[in-house]
Amino acid sequence: MDVKVGKSTRQLPGAGWAAGRTEQRLGRVEQLVLRGDGLTTTSIEILTGRDIIVRVRRHWRLALPSEAEGVSDLLDTYTGTGLDPHAAYTTVGYQDLGGVPGDDVLVREVLLCDHDGVIYATARLFAALDRLPPVVAHQLATTDAPIGKLLVRAGIQAGREIRHWGYCPAGDFAAHLGPTIRSESRVPARTYLMRDTATGKPLTLITEWFAPRLFQFD
Repeated sequence: MDVKVGKSTRQLPGAGWAAGRTEQRLGRVEQLVLRGDGLTTTSIEILTGRDIIVRVRRHWRLALPSEAEGVSDLLDTYTGTGLDPHAAYTTVGYQDLGGVPGDDVLVREVLLCDHDGVIYATARLFAALDRLPPVVAHQLATTDAPIGKLLVRAGIQAGREIRHWGYCPAGDFAAHLGPTIRSESRVPARTYLMRDTATGKPLTLITEWFAPRLFQFD
């Protein structure tokens, strides 16, 4: 099962991302959001004409264990359901963030909404706290501020590497993405890695699920 990722194609199991040439089923605006490298909140504000705020759904910290026993490439199939979250999160810490035992990883789930409470996107973020400036790590763990804006304020230049984009099951974010969305419903989504351009080290891995209402214009 192939999903186009940037200029390359990555083989994925059937449990997660949609098959085939997903760009043929996604409109130009959807592709602009999913494949673009701009700040997500800014893109949503342009599309909706509304100020977008971040609401933290939940977050917790995970110290990478000394042994990743039983953890083997679970990330490709992890969509928020059906797998042991701790194993999947540990996989992200080791494989995607390049962590070592004892590294502190923040897992943060957020809702992107307007001031009326209308949700346009949800996201799950994994951040390597030890590689972030202390002020950024503290604000990320204790406030609603989005990671992109925090890095900009701290003067950290970070490049975005799109890992997956297309349609993906909404998982346990389904109830936030629309009244007819179920956990198995496929919604526009993407996963990308943010890497410090100065050091080359991964800072965060983020998956974003977008509500279909974002792309429904009057």
